[in-house]
Amino acid sequence: MTLIKSLLLGSAAGIVAVASAQAADLPTKKAAPVEYVKVCNVGGITGWTLPGSDTCVKFSGYITAQFTGGNLNTQYNFGSIADAVSAAGFPATFPVTGVPIGGAAATTTTVVPSGGGAPVTVTVPATASAFPFGDTQNTQRVLIKASSFQNNTTFNRPETGWTTRANFGFDIASNTAYGPLIGHFDLNSENGNGFDNTGTQTYLNTGYLTWAGITAGKAQSFYSFTGGGDNWANFASPDQKGFNEPDLLAYTASFGGGFTATIAAQSPGGNGGSGGGTDITGPGGLSTTTTQYGGQKWPDIVGALHVKQGWGEAQVSGVVHNVNVQDNLYNSLTTCGLSGTLGCNYQHNQVGWGVDAGVKINLPSFGAGDDALLTGSYTQSAVWYSGLPDMMWGENGQVNGNGQPMYMSDAYFNPFTNSWSKPTAWSVSALIEHHFTPQFYLDLEGSVGQLKWSNQGGGCSLFGVGCALASGVQGALSPTATTWLVGADLGWNPVNNLNFDLELMYQSTNQAAPAGFAGTIYNWGQSNVFFVPGDWHGISDGFAGRFRITRYF
Repeated sequence: MTLIKSLLLGSAAGIVAVASAQAADLPTKKAAPVEYVKVCNVGGITGWTLPGSDTCVKFSGYITAQFTGGNLNTQYNFGSIADAVSAAGFPATFPVTGVPIGGAAATTTTVVPSGGGAPVTVTVPATASAFPFGDTQNTQRVLIKASSFQNNTTFNRPETGWTTRANFGFDIASNTAYGPLIGHFDLNSENGNGFDNTGTQTYLNTGYLTWAGITAGKAQSFYSFTGGGDNWANFASPDQKGFNEPDLLAYTASFGGGFTATIAAQSPGGNGGSGGGTDITGPGGLSTTTTQYGGQKWPDIVGALHVKQGWGEAQVSGVVHNVNVQDNLYNSLTTCGLSGTLGCNYQHNQVGWGVDAGVKINLPSFGAGDDALLTGSYTQSAVWYSGLPDMMWGENGQVNGNGQPMYMSDAYFNPFTNSWSKPTAWSVSALIEHHFTPQFYLDLEGSVGQLKWSNQGGGCSLFGVGCALASGVQGALSPTATTWLVGADLGWNPVNNLNFDLELMYQSTNQAAPAGFAGTIYNWGQSNVFFVPGDWHGISDGFAGRFRITRYF
């Protein structure tokens, strides 16, 4: 009995001692409560608050996958007078000015057009100063039909293709005494192959900060009222909102009632993977150009007035654009002009400009989310801001590589007149969106535009009848190109943040023959090459379609 009492008393003492020791280890004050994530809204950005700060953070983006296709037909590239002369059976090269070509007297040869027809007698004068054979620039004076030698026939060009894009965006916002301080960036990672694809690359799409009316960084242009439209391929609009966003520094003043005014300095140069900027020196890709921009002298200066209210929104904007170029083919020559006695005017500096206006009207009486948009732009020596270079897939009117492109450049040097020509370009675009149900909608788009070159003449060809030499030497480019586009996008949103889109778009471009047009070369690079004087191909057209699926977050 005594032993049992001793054991019980010892066990009780041990339990008390252990409990006392554990009690001594407990904190002397109450533990802090768990801090849960808080939802925030700063400057219209809804996200979550970083623990221990007043910073609101938001993640966003999308993943899209698309299948594309379109029609293919004959492609025409730009050539030179020297190419035409060579294809017609004359010597392949000629001096630039004033040196006898093949003797003291002129020579003649006969060329038979393809597909039959009467032979054409071509006269080759004794000196290049009497006839512009010395022009070695690749322009619309001569067209070269696609050949297997060039590897650009329809056999080698894709008719279907794929693109996958992942976009990731990050916003950081906090309130200050002068309004929200916001930082934003988004990245695009793309993988594509075949027809109408984006290539494979990762790049910064936008990255900027805003505070107290200031915007600084790579952001949407304040010139553009809208981007390239609701389709993946663009209608005629200077798309620096959905793509090709510039580096800029801007200030926006707000006047209340939805009215704002902005002044901005924007980069004209290349924007990396997201676009080539606003310095345009030629159609590129399928043809060569010798016009090149020099160093940046000053930025594009943009001013805009904008209003946004319950009925919709509207904007009027303008831009001045520095054109600082030279012709690298003629910068090493001492003389230009038909006489061969003029100092080459191969450098050029001028101010280009453009104006843009747009209005978007909400149409709730037709359906929730319905609206109509009309926008247009007019430019001189600032072709990008016309919206024409970005139509369809940025093909300069050469849809899917069909036909020939428009010669889009901010300036062009003609060595025979020893002068620079300027382009005038304009476009008008419209978009209507209608929601049949909350899940089904239809976008209809349309555009029309025109490009005109000064000092290009028109209405005759070098090898045609009634073409004076004075007119012929002017017309290296088509004096007028008119283009139009129609498109539709049928969309389905079966669940939140998921879109299915079926898009169809058609563009047609009609170009007038240059006064100095020579003809078209066939079977280029092959033993049976031949040249057809006056054979002009001024219509380029085609359609493209795509089916895409997009998941937003």
